[in-house]
Amino acid sequence: MLRKMLKRFRNLIGPAQHTTLDLSPPVPNRLTYVVGDIHGCSALLDTLIDMIRTDQGDRSADWVFVGDYVDRGPDSAGVLRRLRALSDDPARRVTCLMGNHEAMLLQFLKTPTESAEHWLLNGGLDTLSSFHVDRVAGSSPVERHEALAQELRRALPPGTEDWLSRLPMWWQSGNLAVVHALTDGQRPLDEQPTETLLWARPGKRLQPRGDGLWVAHGHTVTPEPAIRAGHIAVDTGAFRSGVLTAAAIDKGDIRFLSTKVEHDVSKQWPG
Repeated sequence: MLRKMLKRFRNLIGPAQHTTLDLSPPVPNRLTYVVGDIHGCSALLDTLIDMIRTDQGDRSADWVFVGDYVDRGPDSAGVLRRLRALSDDPARRVTCLMGNHEAMLLQFLKTPTESAEHWLLNGGLDTLSSFHVDRVAGSSPVERHEALAQELRRALPPGTEDWLSRLPMWWQSGNLAVVHALTDGQRPLDEQPTETLLWARPGKRLQPRGDGLWVAHGHTVTPEPAIRAGHIAVDTGAFRSGVLTAAAIDKGDIRFLSTKVEHDVSKQWPG
């Protein structure tokens, strides 16, 4: 009788949402490097790129940057120049994703009066400084914010604003997805809310996606890169720790390269 009741109950509520507890390892279509949040640290980016090139050797690979290229660090301008050059290089397969800080910068350019305070208090002042946009005239905050937006738009290299506005929100290869923040595990990638992709934080009860996709992401700073519940976290707080991290994912193996230390966690799949 109890078994019949349980079966009836399961039929009423439908299948379990997270059935993939024993995950298959992540297997992208080719060697993939996922680079964490850079936040204006151009020197660290140069160092990590050299490390990735050495690690890659003559193998074909995808490079995916998870977003948050600007703000907080000293050289957002240099980071954007380097990433644009990489993404325009036909010899490399480079994808730069949108981060919440790029979204804030773009929103500031569109609506400076409404958006200035939020962006400027979250690292926007550092980005303005890197483009030598420090002082503008204006008798009121509204006038000064409008002037700052105009000066920043003039200071951006031609095509940069358009390039930023066209950055994709997610990337997928094989059973590996890459986003800036997180995904809604109950929705396919092409139906994800923008708010989730750019701003969500993993909780203590992080669950694997029900479709078996692994998710590599940044946005939430961790002391060391981590693998948990089908998620690969690569934001190691470069702007304050001096550690910029990339996950090297290939044929089910994950290794972490960073500007200070290399972490080898090959074939470890915590649930």
